Amino acid sequence: MDGIVCVNKPQNMTSFDVIRILRRKYGVKAGHSGTLDPNATGLLLIAVNKGTKALNYIEAEDKVYVGTCTLGLKTDTGDIWGETLQSDTKEIALSKELLDPIIKSFVKKQKQRVPMVSAKKINGKKLYEYHRENIEIETQYTDIEIYDLELLDIKENSFTFRAHVSNGTYIRTLCEDLAEALGTIGTMSALNRTEIGRFNLDNAIDLDNLEDELKPIPVKEAVILPKIQDESLEFKIMNGHRIELDTKEDTVLLDSGKYFAVYGREKGDVFKSIRGLW
Repeated sequence: MDGIVCVNKPQNMTSFDVIRILRRKYGVKAGHSGTLDPNATGLLLIAVNKGTKALNYIEAEDKVYVGTCTLGLKTDTGDIWGETLQSDTKEIALSKELLDPIIKSFVKKQKQRVPMVSAKKINGKKLYEYHRENIEIETQYTDIEIYDLELLDIKENSFTFRAHVSNGTYIRTLCEDLAEALGTIGTMSALNRTEIGRFNLDNAIDLDNLEDELKPIPVKEAVILPKIQDESLEFKIMNGHRIELDTKEDTVLLDSGKYFAVYGREKGDVFKSIRGLW
């Protein structure tokens, strides 16, 4: 029972809570890739048993979220579960005609402000730890790309959108930025992750309805690296030998059948073993 499990995480549960449930139910070793905040819902990738070796190689470069932005409120966390910093009773007549061009203007590569409640490390310390200790530090920014934004629904003082974004994009910051572009303040009031790379909620299991047997996706299928299959390389892969490869890729999954490993370019056409995954 080795591989990757897609889980539909409910609200009010941490990513580690999900791991504890799977460990207790199936007696597996488990780890997660790409955490979700307790108040967020949706797709979480859990590696079980030998699949934990592949955690660094299953995290896709793009994700899809459905988020809701509520206007007229600013909090210290960028979501409705934080402490209110500012409120604005000014009403904005939300409409598709108003929102569509603003939303589409965010579809591009850009630098995005990192929220102070994130796990990004500065000088060996996570940003949310500085926040908890009321320590002020310089605002941090990260390079992201928003591939697509689609308006899904409009309420009296909120709107819901689907965002296809690069890994490392913060939807709570996006909500604040969208509100600012509307000339007001706003905060994230709901978040559901629907896709991670080629994985989606259609593949996910429901924690309230677990089957007797866990059926993880095999590691070979879950790893997102380019794959090279060659049974003749079995001995070299098994023993971690350097291998000459004719490929333009710098990192690949070499698969001889029983044995498979991540290989990285060392020099020229010579690749060295980085991580055995069998």
